[in-house]
Amino acid sequence: MPYLEPFIQQWKTYLKQQLSQCGLNYVVTDVGDSFDIKANSVAYFRWLRTANKINKGLHESRDELVWIMLEKQLRALANKAEKGTSNLVSRLHFDESQIQIRLNFSYDDEQHIFYVS
Repeated sequence: MPYLEPFIQQWKTYLKQQLSQCGLNYVVTDVGDSFDIKANSVAYFRWLRTANKINKGLHESRDELVWIMLEKQLRALANKAEKGTSNLVSRLHFDESQIQIRLNFSYDDEQHIFYVS
């Protein structure tokens, strides 16, 4: 899926901004970018869960679930983007490089999940 990596990178950019606003640092390891993104995401989700008074009763395993759900959304959107892009390219004679897809991330503090649009 050619769009998955750019979508993950959009999440990484968003994540770095949010961590900075929370006073947290984005930690880079020598394990690799995908590990770093997941680990920093889970740390951010943990911070959100503990900082939000509504979610005090949620178990820490919920943070890992938030990551899994976010990753599934990104994969599904990457699949849709791939199909939609080829449609636009063939119908409107666009060059694929002319198409840019920007994702919006929104946090639902009651459910402790992220939505991607």
